[in-house]
Amino acid sequence: MLHVCGITYDHTINYGSSLQAYALLRTVESMRLADGTDCSYQIIPIRTFPEWNANPSFTTLLLTPLLNLYRAQFQKFDDQYLRFAPLASLKELPSLNRTVDAFMCGSDVVWNPDLNKQFNAFYLDFATNYKFSYAASFGKTEIDQGILDKIKKPIAELNAISVRENAALSIVKQCTDKPAQVVVDPVLLLSEKEWMDVLSTEQRKDKYIFVYITHLSDPIKRFLKTLKEKTGLQIVYSAYGPKQAINLGVLQVQTPQKWLRLLHDAEYVVTNSFHATAFSVLFHRKFFTVVNGDPAKGINVRMNDFLNTIGLHDRMISGMPEKMDLSEIEFTDVDSKIRSMRAESLEFLRKNLEAAHQEQKKKQEKAHQ
Repeated sequence: MLHVCGITYDHTINYGSSLQAYALLRTVESMRLADGTDCSYQIIPIRTFPEWNANPSFTTLLLTPLLNLYRAQFQKFDDQYLRFAPLASLKELPSLNRTVDAFMCGSDVVWNPDLNKQFNAFYLDFATNYKFSYAASFGKTEIDQGILDKIKKPIAELNAISVRENAALSIVKQCTDKPAQVVVDPVLLLSEKEWMDVLSTEQRKDKYIFVYITHLSDPIKRFLKTLKEKTGLQIVYSAYGPKQAINLGVLQVQTPQKWLRLLHDAEYVVTNSFHATAFSVLFHRKFFTVVNGDPAKGINVRMNDFLNTIGLHDRMISGMPEKMDLSEIEFTDVDSKIRSMRAESLEFLRKNLEAAHQEQKKKQEKAHQ
């Protein structure tokens, strides 16, 4: 057995983060190596550590009751679909080197310094065994020099590097001369058929517009109003966290399984979330990725890269379009591109698990000499 541990954004109340973590776990554990060795996978629960949870903000404390409701719904998903390494603090991470054969960091925006509290554990600085990144994302196009200086060494020490967006390649290049490969987000490693195992069986009978927006700006509100008027469909919101839930008056919290079902069955999807965009493509939904500001800058770069790569850049909208295309989307070429990208990404993953296994066998042979 090849024992693998991954570090990502665990124990979140974010649908994309939870579902990509599941997808990577399922993919790794479905792989059998060339000599017949199976792989096991656990997630390092870094967001449960006291170091991560020190000094909660006033806003967090104020929203505690609703946060607990969210966490309870996501915990159901974690309990059913995810497995975690039995660790309780950052200082315990080096102990994993005694039992873990390969370490992965990614996917999601685990390398975004605005979100990862600048913990170098997200770059696997504690790991001495084989280590690599899978679809790690900075979620931006530029990193401050002071932060670059801090992360150069752990990134350079990775055995292999893969990132989720083309925009990340230039940042990696500032850290190391090692080559980096662009691979797909883990949610795209699974087919629509495989995702059906996760979807809630509870379905709505009506047609609707599914909306999952991280920041509901005035232009986005105008877009939604126009879409509702043109289609005659009602809007079903899924709130992006407790604060937005209060603002929208949407206090029903979906599990990730229910969230995925709502997106899967929607007539239209409106979002500015990377993962909601990715699932809309996988499920062949009529979707609009409506963003604030320049599509090629900041957090928007994630969706911009993805949609440009698969030839659906016209589905990304900044502001109110002159014409709203409500027609079906042609997904034939898109599906072909995703299958090709998926195959290349699976090959990267397999190649590095095989390399970790070879390193594992050498250590075992040396120990028996």
